[in-house]
Amino acid sequence: MPCRRLRPPVPFLAVLAVSLPYTAQAEAPSGAASAGGAIEEIVVTARKRTESLQDTPVAVTALTADQIAEFGVQSLADISKMTAGLLFDSEFTRGANRPVIRGQANILGASGVSYFIDGVYVSGSIDDYDLDDIERIEIVKGPQSALYGRNTYSGAINIVTRSAGDEFRATVKGEAAEDGQYLVRASLSGPIGETLAGGLTLRHYEMGGHVTNQYDGKDIGMQESRSVSGVLEFTPNERLSMRGRAYWSERDDGQPAIFASRYFDNNCYPDDGALYGGAGRYFCGTVEPGAVDTDWSVQAPGAGLADDVLQLSFKVDYQLSNTWDLTYIAGYGERDLAEVYDGDYLPTSFQVSNFTPNGFPFGGFADGPPFLYAYVGSMTDFTFANDTTTDDFSHELQLAFDSGRVRGLLGAYYFSQESTSRDIREVSAAQQGIAGANWFTEFLRMQGVCAANFLCESMAPFFGSTIVVPRDVNDLEIENTAAFAMVSFDVSDNVRLTLEGRYQDESIDQRAIVQDLGAPADPPVVASAGFDGFLPRLTLDWRPTDNHLFYAAYAEGTKPGGFNSTVAIEAGLPTYEEEDARSFEAGVKSIFADGRLLANLAVFANELEGYQLTQNARSGQNTTSATVNAGDADINGLEAELAFVPAAMEGVTLRLNYAWTDAEYTAGADQNHGVLLDVLDDRMVNCSAGDQFPQIDGCTSRYGSISGKQVPRTAEHQLFADIEVRRPLAGGWEWYGGLSYIFESSKFAQVHNEAETGDTSLVNARFGFVSDRYSIRVWGRNLTGEDSAYNVIRYAEPEAFRRNFIVAPRRDTHFGVTLAVHW
Repeated sequence: MPCRRLRPPVPFLAVLAVSLPYTAQAEAPSGAASAGGAIEEIVVTARKRTESLQDTPVAVTALTADQIAEFGVQSLADISKMTAGLLFDSEFTRGANRPVIRGQANILGASGVSYFIDGVYVSGSIDDYDLDDIERIEIVKGPQSALYGRNTYSGAINIVTRSAGDEFRATVKGEAAEDGQYLVRASLSGPIGETLAGGLTLRHYEMGGHVTNQYDGKDIGMQESRSVSGVLEFTPNERLSMRGRAYWSERDDGQPAIFASRYFDNNCYPDDGALYGGAGRYFCGTVEPGAVDTDWSVQAPGAGLADDVLQLSFKVDYQLSNTWDLTYIAGYGERDLAEVYDGDYLPTSFQVSNFTPNGFPFGGFADGPPFLYAYVGSMTDFTFANDTTTDDFSHELQLAFDSGRVRGLLGAYYFSQESTSRDIREVSAAQQGIAGANWFTEFLRMQGVCAANFLCESMAPFFGSTIVVPRDVNDLEIENTAAFAMVSFDVSDNVRLTLEGRYQDESIDQRAIVQDLGAPADPPVVASAGFDGFLPRLTLDWRPTDNHLFYAAYAEGTKPGGFNSTVAIEAGLPTYEEEDARSFEAGVKSIFADGRLLANLAVFANELEGYQLTQNARSGQNTTSATVNAGDADINGLEAELAFVPAAMEGVTLRLNYAWTDAEYTAGADQNHGVLLDVLDDRMVNCSAGDQFPQIDGCTSRYGSISGKQVPRTAEHQLFADIEVRRPLAGGWEWYGGLSYIFESSKFAQVHNEAETGDTSLVNARFGFVSDRYSIRVWGRNLTGEDSAYNVIRYAEPEAFRRNFIVAPRRDTHFGVTLAVHW
């Protein structure tokens, strides 16, 4: 472990996998029928007020605690498989993840989706969050910037944790599964006195790894986490309530299980230049995960992730009168994330980056003769070693009123974040010895290349064998202040108009120091940026009957701008601007068949400007990817969800969720795409397709247009279909069984739309016995052994940085059992 520092289908498909609310003793199934056979109502707070899901004129998917327990949901990745329009996979590490809602995906930088826990914005990953500790999770789709604020331009994930309750309850849960997966959890909650209640939860989780590393024959991808949470609720009278909650978690994960392809696997865009020597510059088609083969124990002993997280929240609700309510929410977050990884994911540590491995052929230079000298490149150390500490503070004040026909909300918000990121790479004498031997071997090989070339006079000693160890430090400060409001007016008995708006001002300051171990530091790179604006949302809804709601909405959202890495800053790309979204949405929420059928449908059209894309940035001998505003996109789609309890099939519940997303660039140019287009005609990078900077000496391939390309990391089709049967048994017991089918269409790795994941089809099953006190659940995942990649990342080999790709192998068929006792 690293060092720890503290084309759309028919539109009649419809919506909603629904569930009964959680009860203290029994675990009622989601989507279950009430005594009369109707599906129970779900209450949400997606618009910062309590209302029925079917009365909310916003596309929201809500999952209750019971549904999470029943399906054996273990992470947000599991929830995404059940949610139309949400894509999420923790495919590389649990330290960072980027959920995608409605196709608004990104390659680098923050996601356009933010997490909120009990109303508090939470930065960083929540991939290991204790989902047994939540009462409800709400996936709110479309721009939510007016009410939720920064970084919710494509949606928000709102988590409501369990309350302490006014009755004693306790739960002990244990879980075991293949691949060395174990979970133990215990919770206790209830009243402490007449006005005070509290709860405490302990949890431990571990998995031994589901992939064998070919390099040493050992399992790889180990995960371990533990958490403690506590809540206190004080209610001195009916008008005042206070709630404080603390959550602490610790993660210790190993080197991730990642497969890396080789450059000679590339099958398109052949390049006869010195670097590729006729091999392809890219891979076209489905990238299939191969065997994981990494010498991390040599390159980065003790590789892995160590993450400490502390989250504190405090909320006060005070009823001023029968019309006015005041709410105050405060939050504090602290995270110390240390990561050390063998970042080439290959068994080839400490290689020499030689950009002309076969010398300098004459044909490789369009503007002059070949070099008279050969050289050996510098050492490359694809080891990622970084420690980041982050502190978040937030305060929010809300004043709500409800006069019957008019309802409203006034609010003020303040958020600040301070983070420091520093390199922590350590190189041992043994590792330096391996590097020296590799460099000397390459030196001897290049001497032979030079001797065979009659133009080559001698070897030029440009570089040496020493591994350069960075000691960069990056300090970042973010401050966001905002005022927001919402007013909802009943135009008539069944027509309602809602206006929302938020004005926010955000400043970002960065101070970066570039330094190598044992060398003097460069002058600090200091940069500042500011963003402000007004973000509106307008909603009109019509309820012709109690069982049908029609709505239309217009909203605007922004994804924050920010700073690139220190290398990109030195290369002249310090910041990138905000990404703006305009969204048009219409939907219908309906109940049929005496409440046995819920059918909801939403269609949307989003226009995005200033789409944040990646571009190479080079400073000196260092190359990195930087974020730039390089394009626009249109994203259109529909989401349909259905829950049905057939009257003729007692105990049967059917669910169907579907999303169609057409995410396409309408403008933009990409540097790497230009290089691929350059080699198409004569298999050389020589600006034959145009020079991006003709006024500058040298050759930079004209950037290639990406208009018409699909946005990477987006799936055109998503489907979740489920059938469940539930029957009573004697003694208060009942049994249930369920089968789920999940489909996700192929996702492209990058804007070129060449390398892709391939379609994914998953089958999961569950069976169990439950009573008021006990539950026994047996489950199986990926029963068909689907092996498609979660996602594909465009990458580069350490030897000369030739193009390759990395993917995380999907977990194979596995089974588990979950036992729980309730008091």
